[in-house]
Amino acid sequence: MTGFFYILTGNLPALLVGLALASATVFLVILAVTHASLERAGGLLDSGLENMGRFYERQRLLKQVKRYTGTISVKMSFAEKMELKFIDGSNIRKYIPFFNLNMLVIACVPIFFAAFAQAYKLLRSPVSSAVISALFSSSPFLALDVLGRYNSEKVRRMLANFVSVLNRWCAVKEDIFYAFEKSLGSGIGEPLKTYVRDMVIQVKKGLDPQEALDLLGMKVDSAQFHDFIVNVAQNIRHRGDIRRLLSNLEDEFYMLEEEYSRRKISTYRDRLLIYACMLSVLVFSYLFFRFNPAAMAFYLETEPGRLLLVLFTFVYCIAFVLSLGISRFNY
Repeated sequence: MTGFFYILTGNLPALLVGLALASATVFLVILAVTHASLERAGGLLDSGLENMGRFYERQRLLKQVKRYTGTISVKMSFAEKMELKFIDGSNIRKYIPFFNLNMLVIACVPIFFAAFAQAYKLLRSPVSSAVISALFSSSPFLALDVLGRYNSEKVRRMLANFVSVLNRWCAVKEDIFYAFEKSLGSGIGEPLKTYVRDMVIQVKKGLDPQEALDLLGMKVDSAQFHDFIVNVAQNIRHRGDIRRLLSNLEDEFYMLEEEYSRRKISTYRDRLLIYACMLSVLVFSYLFFRFNPAAMAFYLETEPGRLLLVLFTFVYCIAFVLSLGISRFNY
């Protein structure tokens, strides 16, 4: 025992070095295993979220197939039209897969109450405060409307190239839905890729091709895209020459895009400018009341002033609603 202790103490530096090396080795092994576990956990989490998003997307498309089969030609409800315009048109589900119209409406409620509390403190008029608060609470709808307008502009710009891709795939197999499916791997950009992918899935799940095309056309607010959808639908219905149609549409869309570029037409930027001007009206009105006590006393403390305030508020609200319909032009 004494000899063993002497060996240990006599080789103490070597022993310490060995222990240090052993400890470092164990530490590195633990670190590597932990890092691998974290990477695996992160990968599993990402994979789980992606699978959950895909599952939700499949369920949503299946519900659309059941909901719209045989009903599009009859009538769509107001809620369904809103869903197509603001949710599908903005392509918000690419970023938030589970987002729907109900969540959009719920997001507006706290904005309304917060705006009403501030507006009532200033105006002391329930009617005017409610109208102004309703306008503020519609900001999520405005954001999605602007995003949808931006997506429509993008689709319009890529339409000629998209038709060219379809034409090339129809040269391989003269089937427009085969061309739609193959175009998904041909480098078409968003949001058109998502719109076409949804349409292909709907057709595969049993939705009538004509109704699937109608749904696709409703997602894009573009006269050229609507013309494209109508021509393709008529070609399918009457079994026309799809390649000749696509060639003619390709030439037409390239010429239209050249004209757009020449005239610098953009309803998307015009709409942004309109919204900015209408927002500035509210800002200047607030500053006018804030720094003009005489005007504030007239509009808030006298009967004619309160009536005028309510009237101006309703006129502003009507102008705001009318501005939402400014999305087209004659060309």
